[in-house]
Amino acid sequence: MNKTAGSLALVIAALMVAKPSASRAQDFFRDLGTSRSSGGIGPVVPSDYTYEDASPSGLRPLRPGQDLSVTETQEEEQKFNFAFGNFRFGLALGAGIEWNDNIKLSQNDRISDFVFRPILNIDSEWRISDLNTLRFNIGISYAKYFSHSEFDTRGVLISPTSELALTFFTGAVKWTIRDRGSYQEDTYDVPDISGVAAYRRWENQIGLEGQWAINQSVNLTVGYDHYNLWTTGNSGLAAEAFALQDRSIDTVFVKPTWQVNPAIKLGINASYSFINYQDNARSDGSGLMAGPFIEWQLSEYTNLYLEGGYQSLWFNGGSDFNNAVIDQLNLSAAAAAAVRDIWRAGEDSHSYSIKFEINNRPSEFFRHRVSFSKTAELGFSSDFITLYNVEYDADWKVMEKLEIGPSVFYEHYSTSGSLGETADRIGAAIGLRYHFSNSLTLGLDYRYIWKDSNLPNLDYYQNLVFLSLYYKF
Repeated sequence: MNKTAGSLALVIAALMVAKPSASRAQDFFRDLGTSRSSGGIGPVVPSDYTYEDASPSGLRPLRPGQDLSVTETQEEEQKFNFAFGNFRFGLALGAGIEWNDNIKLSQNDRISDFVFRPILNIDSEWRISDLNTLRFNIGISYAKYFSHSEFDTRGVLISPTSELALTFFTGAVKWTIRDRGSYQEDTYDVPDISGVAAYRRWENQIGLEGQWAINQSVNLTVGYDHYNLWTTGNSGLAAEAFALQDRSIDTVFVKPTWQVNPAIKLGINASYSFINYQDNARSDGSGLMAGPFIEWQLSEYTNLYLEGGYQSLWFNGGSDFNNAVIDQLNLSAAAAAAVRDIWRAGEDSHSYSIKFEINNRPSEFFRHRVSFSKTAELGFSSDFITLYNVEYDADWKVMEKLEIGPSVFYEHYSTSGSLGETADRIGAAIGLRYHFSNSLTLGLDYRYIWKDSNLPNLDYYQNLVFLSLYYKF
C-alpha cells in the first residue's frame, strides 16, 4: 500500500510541474515598476468566464479633488502622442536586462541566466463619429536568454492587454464588440507550477456586450463571450499535460446595477459557462457564478468594491489526465489503475466566491491598494483549483522624478481530488522608476518569491532583478 501511495505521489508531482492558467498580466513596461507580467510581480489571473476581472473590481486609482470622469478622460488622453484627423495613436519602446536565479522555478534543478527583453507598445483610437469609436492596442516583446537559448521566445510575445474593440450606440444601448488575443510563455503567474521554464500558449477571447441605461439610476449589462486556449510548441514530459488544457468556453452574463446615490452603486453579477475540452481525456463541464456587489465611494480619497456569491463548477464525469505520462513513469499495473480510478471519479465544486478591493490615495504623491479574492478555477491535473489570494501594492512619488512601487502578496491553493496539491506562495517586490523627462524613464526592480508545497520536489524560491529603459514618443 505504501509503495502504491508513493507511486501516486510521484505521478501527481510529475503532472504538477506545469499547471497552466490564463495570464492577466499588466504589461511590464506600461508601469515600469512592479507589475503582473513575466518580468514583474503579481499572482492574479483573469477569469475564463467573462471580460470582468476575476480579481476584484478594476476600480481606477483616485486623484484627490478630481471628478472620476475627468480623471478617466485625462488618463485616456495621455496614451496618445500622434494624431491624424480623428485617428490618434501612441507609440512606446522599451528594453530591459533581467537576471533570474531560477528560471525553471525548480527546487533541485536551479538554473540562472541573464535575459534581454525588448518591447513595443502601440495604442490607437479612431473616433468614427461622436458615438462610434474603434480602439486597438498591442504590446509585443521578446525574451533572449544569454546562456540557455532553448528558452528563447518562439516568435514574439503578445501581451494579454492587446485588444481590438468597437463601440457604437443603438438608441440608449451602448454596444461593444471586442477581441483580446495574446501569446505567452511565462510560468510565473501560474501558482501551482514548478520545474518548467516555458508554457507556450495562445489565448483569444471575443465577445459582445450591451449596456442599457434604463434611467439615470438603473443600468443593465448583458453579453456573450467565447474564449479559446491553444497550447503549442511545448516539449518533454510537460507537453503531454499542456496539451490537455486546450479548450473553449462560451459564456453568457448579465449585470444589472442601481446607482443608489452618487457614492454607492449596487448590482448583481451572474454568468453561466459551457466548458469544452479538445481532448476527450478531459471531461467537459459547466460553470455558474452569481452574487451581489457594491461599489462605494467612501470619500474623495477612498473607494471600495465588494462582491460575493455562489460559484459552481461541475463536470460530465471524471477525466483521464495524461495516460501517456503515466505510461512513461513505468508504474505497476495496480498503481496506474489506482491513479486513473481517482481521476475518473471526478469532483465538482459548489462553494462561494468573494472579491474585495479598496483603493486609497491620501495625497497626490502616494496611493495604495489592498485586494483579496477566493475563487475556483479550472485545474491542470485536477478538475479545479480553489485559490485564495491577498495582495498589497503602492505607488509613492518620493521626489519629482523618482517613484517607488512596493508590492507583497500571499496565496493559498488546493487542487481537487484526495491526492491533490496544497501549497502556499509568498512574494515581495520593489520597483524604482526615475523619469529623466516625460518621455524617458529608467526602471530598476527586484522580486522575491517562495513556494511551499505538500508534494515532493515542488518547492522553490526565486530572485529576479530587472533593469529597464523606456521611451514614449
